[in-house]
Amino acid sequence: MLDKSKLPGDLWVRMTWIPQEGSGPEERPIVLVTDRRRWTIGLIPAVLGILLLSALFLAHVPAVLLLLPMVVIVAGARYGGGGQSGYYEVNEDGSLGDFLGRKIPPVLRDMRRAKSQTSAGPSGRGIS
Repeated sequence: MLDKSKLPGDLWVRMTWIPQEGSGPEERPIVLVTDRRRWTIGLIPAVLGILLLSALFLAHVPAVLLLLPMVVIVAGARYGGGGQSGYYEVNEDGSLGDFLGRKIPPVLRDMRRAKSQTSAGPSGRGIS
């Protein structure tokens, strides 16, 4: 299980997958991590872009002008999904292990999704 004390403060664990029963000892849990600061900063222009797109659409402006808010929306979404966001293996000691990428790793098909729990440290009790 992931140890919250070993996770940088600006990272947010969104989902956790654990190996199926009977899998090999080399199978490690995998977590989906989001960079909270970048996600929040990217959300602002994306929402403003959606509002601007809606306003321009309702004002019946030429279609070319609708491209500007779409560019803002895509830029905000790409920025929010960047940084240290992605899939990571969990090391034996509870820290983040190898970065597996931003796309869904194929190994998740052989795992089951669990609630995102992180251990509280030496006590071993989980926190949701």
